[in-house]
Amino acid sequence: MKYALCLAALIAAPAAAQTPAQKDALIAAMNDSDCTLTTAEAGAVMPQLGISRAAAIALSRQMMAEGIATFGSDEETLVLLPPACTN
Repeated sequence: MKYALCLAALIAAPAAAQTPAQKDALIAAMNDSDCTLTTAEAGAVMPQLGISRAAAIALSRQMMAEGIATFGSDEETLVLLPPACTN
């Protein structure tokens, strides 16, 4: 159910302006965190990276479409996949 709600939020979210630099920063932050980012961690990390909630959703959606990220089994964790995950 949580997974379905997350997907619904990702699909329904308006496209936000995000930059390649923001994507690179998010990937670097996730690599620094063993290639994962929980919902709680995202609340702290995204503002530090200058990424709005809408842009974070758009970036997550883009990364999943590219096959470099997926949700973890807990349905609350974004997992970075190889080749983007370098740890």
